[in-house]
This record gives sequence, C-alpha cells and structure tokens, in this order.
Amino acid sequence: MDWTRRKALAALGAAAFAAHPLTASAIETESFGVDYLENLGKPGAINPKVAFIPPSKIDAAYSHVIYVNTATNSKGGQKMWVIERAGAGWKLALWDEKYWAKKGVEGTPPYSWLVSTGRHYPGEKRAGPTPLGIFNVDDRASRHRRGWGSPGMYNSIYIDLHYGGGRISGVAMHGTTGGMYKRLGRADSHGCVRMTQGNAEQVWKMFHPSDKPGANSPLWSEAVPRYFKTEPNQTRNPRYGYVRDGSILTNASGERLTKPGYSALFVYFRDDL
Repeated sequence: MDWTRRKALAALGAAAFAAHPLTASAIETESFGVDYLENLGKPGAINPKVAFIPPSKIDAAYSHVIYVNTATNSKGGQKMWVIERAGAGWKLALWDEKYWAKKGVEGTPPYSWLVSTGRHYPGEKRAGPTPLGIFNVDDRASRHRRGWGSPGMYNSIYIDLHYGGGRISGVAMHGTTGGMYKRLGRADSHGCVRMTQGNAEQVWKMFHPSDKPGANSPLWSEAVPRYFKTEPNQTRNPRYGYVRDGSILTNASGERLTKPGYSALFVYFRDDL
C-alpha cells in the first residue's frame, strides 16, 4: 500500500472517529456504511488500478447496486452492500437482521452482511480470486437458478461476463451450505460470492418476487448500459468486447450501447492493494 493511500485511509478513519466518538468496536461497525463506499471514490482512497464507482457516480439507469469488497487484508474486506436509490441519494436495501441483532445494532446497519469471495485452490485451474470490476447482472434466464441449481450454490445469480476466449464466467452470488457459514468473512470460495441461504433468499426475492426471471422482475429495464460490444441475445453464445471499468460504450454514431436487463449493477472491488 503506497503512502498517499495510507494517508487517505487514515483520514477516513479519523473522520469516522470524530463523527462517532464511540468504542473501538463500535467505530469499526459504524464506519462501513454507504458513506464508506462514497469516500472510496475520492482520489487516493483506493488504488487507481482497481475499477470502482462510488454511489453518487452510478449511471441513472441503475436503481440498485451490489458492492462486494473482496479484500483479504483490510477491515472492509469480505463484506456486501445491497443499496438502492433513495431520492437524490442511496440507502441500504437489504441486511441480515439476525446477524446485526447479535451485534446489538438496532435500525439500519452499516452494510448488508459478510460474504466469502474467491481464493486460489492448488491444482484447480478455474478456482481463483473473484474478478474485480463493474458488471451487469446477466440478463439471460438460464443464469438465474432458483434453489440448488448447482451443487453447493443456492439461488445463483451470475455476473454478465465472457472471458477473452469466449468462455462464459461461472462467477455468481449465491447461498452456501450451512457448514460453510463459519467461513463467511474470509476468502474461501472458488470465485463466487457466497452468503447464507437466508441472505441469498432476500436477494432472490428482490430480483424475482414472482420466481420468474426476466421481464417479470421489478428490476427489469428495457435499456441499461451494456459492458460488451456484441449484440446480446438469450443464448449462451460468446459475448465479446467487455470492459470492466464501467465505461459507457457507444456505436459508430455515438449512441450508447444498451440491452434489456436488470437495473442492478455489480461492483466488485478491493481496498487493500
């Protein structure tokens, strides 16, 4: 971590202390709210090589954002924020009530819940850290799997990403088995974002209250910015020309490239590089 970024993070911590002169444990809890995400958008607060968009800079086409900090060496790591627009600002949309009740937190907590993101597993070629970047939620119905659609994966919702060779990404957010709950809060998955089944149920219901992916979703939009260049369809055929930094792509006439899809965005980042 370079000195400029160390100073920026220290300043953020000092500001949190000044605003909330509480105990050390309370300060740690209080300092990871939506303001934390906003402050990470300030110059020097996060490594410029890490793609990141603070809530105030999210494109108007999006009503919800799912932030995941995949860091393994910071107190902000292995956390998820599910936020939604609230007037001119943003607020936390979902949180784990049982988890926060045990912490003694009443009302709206600072973030949604703990997760496990990816790490390297020796000998497993496709296991690794969760990819960083800004991603669409995949619009294809086959990429939304209710229940245990895949082994160990409950209520899976995938990021929209094909790798350079055309292979479709297997990275999803999903609930995990009960035996894995004790590992939440540290990197442990093969690349997906794991959470409890109850929290995965909350996310699923936010997207699919009728259990029907696609245009039946209250989050469905006919035109959200797409982060790849090829024309989309509902097949699993390769999509090419992806960007991961949230750049708005345009055609030869300067018109934004859009697609029918969900008005929710994934921002996968880390603040410990």
